[in-house]
Amino acid sequence: MMDLYLEVVTPEEILFEGPVGMVEVPGTTGRFTILRDHAPIISTLIEGNIRIISKDGVERFFPCRKGVVECKDNHMTVLMEHPPQVSVKPEDL
Repeated sequence: MMDLYLEVVTPEEILFEGPVGMVEVPGTTGRFTILRDHAPIISTLIEGNIRIISKDGVERFFPCRKGVVECKDNHMTVLMEHPPQVSVKPEDL
């Protein structure tokens, strides 16, 4: 079984890279969730938070201004504009 592998990339840096259990993104037509073995998808992103749950259950959030997401063959890439802070904890929202 292949894990879902995620890369979260901005023009300045790679914010996150590694295997995850789940990713929820703010799509242009609404929020959606990507899990392992998701059908191939490309979508645009709007302002909101990207929610990541790691394989060990740790939850992380990354604020997103806008961007694009692609997922194919259990490899997911999020290219996005990102505000100055790097990561937001759930209690900060």
